[in-house]
Amino acid sequence: MEKKIKKDNSCEMNNLSDANIHDVLTRRKINGEPLNIYKEEDGALYSDNGQRLWRVVDEKKFIVPDGVVVICDRAFYKCSPLRHVYLPESLKVIGNEAFWQCKELQSIKLPHNLKIIGEYAFNYCWLIKSINIPSSVIEIGHNAFSFCTALTSINIPEGVTVVREFTFYWCISLTNVYIPKSVRKIERFAFDGCKALKSIYLPNSVRTIDKGAFNMCESLERIEIPKGTLKKFAKLLPDNQEKLIEI
Repeated sequence: MEKKIKKDNSCEMNNLSDANIHDVLTRRKINGEPLNIYKEEDGALYSDNGQRLWRVVDEKKFIVPDGVVVICDRAFYKCSPLRHVYLPESLKVIGNEAFWQCKELQSIKLPHNLKIIGEYAFNYCWLIKSINIPSSVIEIGHNAFSFCTALTSINIPEGVTVVREFTFYWCISLTNVYIPKSVRKIERFAFDGCKALKSIYLPNSVRTIDKGAFNMCESLERIEIPKGTLKKFAKLLPDNQEKLIEI
C-alpha cells in the first residue's frame, strides 16, 4: 500500500492556495523551519525533505508515502470524503487534530513505529469501530478519540503513563478497555459518557484518578482491581467503591 515521494519543486507558492497555505507557513515560522514546501502528484502538501505531510484536500482514499515521519496538525482536518487512509511504517507522529471530523473514515491501521498520537487526533471520527494502538506509542493526547461514537474496543499500550482528560469522551459504544501497568494517572472525564462500558481493570500502578473519570458510565457493573488494593481504590474512586472487585 505504501508509495514513495517523488519530490517535485516545480510548483511554487502561488499554486498552493487551495490548501490553506497561510496556516502552513505560519506554523513553519513558529517552529523556525524553512518555508520551502511543495505539492506532490497526489495533490497533497509536503515539507521540503518529504518527512512531513502538511495538508491533504478532500480525498476518499489516501496513501501516505513511505518516508513521511510526521502527519502535521490538521493535515486531514475536516476531510469529509475520506474513508480509508494507509500509513507507512516510517510514521512516528500523528499531530493535533490530524483527522478531526473525518466523519466518513472507516478504517485506519496504525504503524508499528508510531510514538505519539496528538490532541483531538481522531475527534469526531464517527465510523471507526476499532483501533489497534501499537506498543510503540508512549503518548496519547487529550480528546484523542472523543466522540468516536462507533468505537467498540481499544487498547492502551504499555508505555503510556497518563490517560489524558476527555481521551475517550462520549465513546458511547465502547465496551472494552485495557489499562496497562504503566499507567500512573487517569485524568478527569477520561471515560466520561462511555455508556456501554461494562467493566474495566485498574492495575496497582494507578496512583491518581481525577474527578469524573468514569462519569456517565451507566452500564459499568464492575471495576476489577488487584487483590489487596481495595482500600486504595476505595479512596481513589469514592463514588464507585461498591463496584470494586478484587481479582
